[in-house]
Amino acid sequence: MTTSFPSTGTFPAEPTELQRGELDAVYLELRKSYRSLMVSRGLYRGKADRNRAAMQQLETKLREIATREASIRQEAYEMLEIVTNVVGELEDAGDDLVNEFGAYQMGRRTYQGGSFIGRLVKAVATFIRRWTSTKQQLEAIVEKQQTMQATLEDGIDGTTR
Repeated sequence: MTTSFPSTGTFPAEPTELQRGELDAVYLELRKSYRSLMVSRGLYRGKADRNRAAMQQLETKLREIATREASIRQEAYEMLEIVTNVVGELEDAGDDLVNEFGAYQMGRRTYQGGSFIGRLVKAVATFIRRWTSTKQQLEAIVEKQQTMQATLEDGIDGTTR
């Protein structure tokens, strides 16, 4: 619905030179053009308002997504830290166990194994304690993973509605 408006040259610059009939015709043409212009302006303003509302709604959704993603990212970093700690503890406990077993083997050859067996048993006990602790941490990781999965699934369902 594009309306072309008459150029300003269509309307006389000096209305005093016009006869009453011409003056009325020019006035009516101006009024018609002005009315058409105001309708177009109203349509434009309505579209602009709808677009502004849609942009605000989109901004709100993007902020919600960013907040949810930041939360998930934080949980992922926490899980990564737990995994790193678990692996480190298991490596340390395994290294201690291997070292003490090696010392016990060397001591056994020289008939001094009795002093090393106590340290080997202590290393085994430490390994078992760390193993139990890491299993508990692993359970925490599994719980966090399930929570994150549920959050992601809710987010996917929430954004497609």
